[in-house]
Amino acid sequence: MRRYYRSEIPESSLASNQLDGSRAQLARQGAIGGGGRVERVTGDPDDIRLDVDYRGRYAERIAQELREVIASSDIVKPPYATVGASQETDAYYAAELVDSQPAQVQAPGAVSVGADLSKAGTRNTHWLAVDTTVSQPEPGHPFGNDIDVTVGLPADARRVRIVDATSEPTQRSRPDPVATVEAEHGSVAQYDPAGESIDDPIYLYDLEYDLQGDVDVGVWDTYGHDTIRDADGVVAWARVFDTGHEFDESALVLENGLLRLTIDEPTNADETALLEAEAWDPSAAGGDGAWTTISLPEYDADLDTDWQPADVDLTHIGQARIAAQVEFEAVAGANAGDVYAADVQLDRGHDRAFVTETSDGELPADLQALLEPIASESVLDPGVEQTLAAREEVRP
Repeated sequence: MRRYYRSEIPESSLASNQLDGSRAQLARQGAIGGGGRVERVTGDPDDIRLDVDYRGRYAERIAQELREVIASSDIVKPPYATVGASQETDAYYAAELVDSQPAQVQAPGAVSVGADLSKAGTRNTHWLAVDTTVSQPEPGHPFGNDIDVTVGLPADARRVRIVDATSEPTQRSRPDPVATVEAEHGSVAQYDPAGESIDDPIYLYDLEYDLQGDVDVGVWDTYGHDTIRDADGVVAWARVFDTGHEFDESALVLENGLLRLTIDEPTNADETALLEAEAWDPSAAGGDGAWTTISLPEYDADLDTDWQPADVDLTHIGQARIAAQVEFEAVAGANAGDVYAADVQLDRGHDRAFVTETSDGELPADLQALLEPIASESVLDPGVEQTLAAREEVRP
């Protein structure tokens, strides 16, 4: 099994062949749903030609997920590597989407994805890096005035250190986490950037390839399914990596393993809108963990105005942070007809969303009450962005 960041590509067999007069490796692999794939490692050791054929159930949505992560500008040089083992080609790659040059004839009924991958480095040449720029946005929010701020890193991260720059840093330190939280797919260590000896520190760390992505933030397209797995236990949702993704009348999910927000926009076919919130409880389900409902105030019982999500504009889908502007419409009650857009951000390791006001002005009182159970009380945004840092650039 191999993964390109979080997209799994099962492997069935390996062989060798000659292509264009140069030695190459061909990897014929089985894909999710019964398909196959061929990976060609060309004569240039730093380049890989990746071709994937998906067949069977959910082939189109699985292929779309892989296309999006390959083409993403927010997922910076992700790993393409073997799960639970290692191969010579395991590394970080920059990718160019190429669908028109399959390495083999496409099988009938298959959905193909192709890409040229250019090696950007390995765990031996690069650190994972999380830049921080702690700030207090203007306008802010009415949910509290805490000045606590944390940066979440995978608890499995090794050799964590902070520097003041990714090119010839002058300051270095070894930070200690202030807390560790249990998310759906692993533990997240929380660090306090405001309490470090370096202003706006850059966190450097190493992490095994097949653990990368497990505790990262994410966006899902539910494709009309209420739960992530269908009746047969097959994953029916698909991850989204393109901010312009078309959700085709299905709900979207924003999550970071601790907080999950499900938003269903109204359509011509179905005017119903939905905002649901869940928290990950690691002690539920006999200690296996489960998502539990966060109770939100309801119209007529708790609120005088019925605020419902009308539109979601995804603005960033990265490894450490996802952001969206959500437009709410008052569909009934005291302020019926009003519209308000709020900025919503989920950070890795945070159990609440960072919700801030926009140029629409102050949050209406009932909309504030609706969002309060899921909104962070901190006024500080850690300003996290994940990238890679060359080891040779940050050596003492």
